[in-house]
Amino acid sequence: TLRAAGWIFSLPDSSVPFYHFYTLFDFGNTDWHAIWQAGPTMLGLAFFSILHVPINVPALAVSTNADKVDTNRELVAHGISNILSGCLGSFQNYLVYSNSLLFIRSGGDSNLAGMMLCVATLCIFFSGPTIIGFIPTMVVGALIFHLGLELMREALVDTIGVVNRIEYATILSIVLAMAVLGFNEGIFLGILMACFFFILLYSRRSAVRKTYTGSAVRSTVRRLYCQRRFLDNVCKQIQVMRLQGFMFFGTINGVEASIRQLLDLRQWQANPIRFLVLDFALVNGMDFSAAEAFIRIRRLLEAREIYMVICGARRSSEVGRALRKAAVWSDRES
Repeated sequence: TLRAAGWIFSLPDSSVPFYHFYTLFDFGNTDWHAIWQAGPTMLGLAFFSILHVPINVPALAVSTNADKVDTNRELVAHGISNILSGCLGSFQNYLVYSNSLLFIRSGGDSNLAGMMLCVATLCIFFSGPTIIGFIPTMVVGALIFHLGLELMREALVDTIGVVNRIEYATILSIVLAMAVLGFNEGIFLGILMACFFFILLYSRRSAVRKTYTGSAVRSTVRRLYCQRRFLDNVCKQIQVMRLQGFMFFGTINGVEASIRQLLDLRQWQANPIRFLVLDFALVNGMDFSAAEAFIRIRRLLEAREIYMVICGARRSSEVGRALRKAAVWSDRES
């Protein structure tokens, strides 16, 4: 017969109720050592289930022409559903992009379709394991094979020409690591490569948006002619440096190099400065290593008797707190 030849799954015992697997939950027979060994895999799956929401949900919205996407709401919904699923002894909730897109394009683009799918799943659940004996094995195999090919195509083929070479190398490395080493190793390698390439790419961006002298930022106050003549002569002694982005150890070196260039012997003889104004209005964050670099910059300026002026940063902001922790900005000096 087809069942004996392996074309159809074996027919389970019809006397087994649908809730039989709940009777297998016996903590007395649990091998806690095996659970401890599977801990990294469970943590990797939990991390992956969190990571997929901000990736798959916006991608699904683009494919289905949905304009309103609330990622925070989706994360909360996935968290609640996974908690309920774990308490009921079921699998984790995971949004499979290809399956969801196939379901929506097949007409399941409404709340009614979702409810009907839920009812159909519950009917299969309450019918017990007997229904498994009527499913051809090649249908399940073809479905898994199709999903594997679909995911490989999305990861390795559809991304060609869409992402840059560094991002594609990261994707390819993750796929190879998961295939050769394992799931957790692939996730760990992906995190390391993403962090490394983020630092590499972001450090190439200049943190100095613009540099100009005091003549470009004149006051709107009306003054006497002699006062304007005096300001015209001294405004070149004011150098304004407008900073931008997130400042960390990868970008602060460019700021320090730009300031050292201003203090170069030839540059200093051509245009000596008295005040260096650092504008932090466009800086959205700063780590401690970048804040410490301004201590070196301040000592460098003090050696030339140049005043360092900080503006565009609130005392209670992230930039202000970082500068105060590094003793660059103190209440005594302000």
